[in-house]
Amino acid sequence: MTAFIILLIVFGIYSCAVFNLIGKMDYSETGERSRTSGALSESYVRSVLVIGTDGRSDTDAGRSDTMMLVSLNSSTKTTNITSFMRDCYVEIPNYGWNKLNASYSYGGAELLMDTIEHNFGIKIDDYVCVNFVSFANIIDSVGGIDIDITDDEAKEINTILQAEVNSLMGDDTLADLLKKGGKLHLNGKQALSYSRIRYVGNADFERTERQRKVTELVINKIKSFAPSAISNISESVLPNVTTNMTSNELYMLSLRVPFLTQYETKQLQIPADSTYYGADYDVGNVLVVDFDSNYNIIKQNVFAK
Repeated sequence: MTAFIILLIVFGIYSCAVFNLIGKMDYSETGERSRTSGALSESYVRSVLVIGTDGRSDTDAGRSDTMMLVSLNSSTKTTNITSFMRDCYVEIPNYGWNKLNASYSYGGAELLMDTIEHNFGIKIDDYVCVNFVSFANIIDSVGGIDIDITDDEAKEINTILQAEVNSLMGDDTLADLLKKGGKLHLNGKQALSYSRIRYVGNADFERTERQRKVTELVINKIKSFAPSAISNISESVLPNVTTNMTSNELYMLSLRVPFLTQYETKQLQIPADSTYYGADYDVGNVLVVDFDSNYNIIKQNVFAK
């Protein structure tokens, strides 16, 4: 009985703390949707679309710079991080054919979710949206990340820091520059700059790979999350995070976090290799996608049982 009472007290404290954190997030009720009948969905997979915008402030919506579907598969005990390339040539409901990231500019998170559903056949109900500032604060709140970078990547990080990020964060133009590549510990600004590199390697393909890598490192940090970081997240991160998930939905999702320690993290790029070709259309250079092949790849990986 004593153990049971202690358990109830601990659970009560945890619940109060979580609801307090959730209350600091920017909740946005889901707007009008144009759903796709029969889109792939399974009870053992819980997915959230993470939208990284290039908005520079709370009032600047920006464009969808990053589109990643983070899926928890309780059957295979895996966390799947699926990047959708922003140059995918897709049919945007009620807007015609354009690049995938144009859908967010036209109709926000709802239209982006509808567009992915319509073209890739994957049901998406929930999203989390972060801008530049909240992304950098997330990295700082978990204590930064350790990552291998090349000398060319280090130079590009410095270029991005000096061109925009340091000014955006209110720091000196020459703050936090890197001397060279190697196994480095990156703070939030440096990790943000690393995730935005486009002109080193294979353009946007390697950029989405970097973004998935950073996301995986953050997830690994959360697995061994220190209570001391909670206050940092509460004050500097959550107020800049927008989501359509209700408090109860977020709370139920939080109960799954302890089980992440048992989950293997996997990464996926969509469109996958050999399932697209490049072309020049009126909207610019695009990726013409074999949607059926990519649907099957997502089904076999994210929805494996």
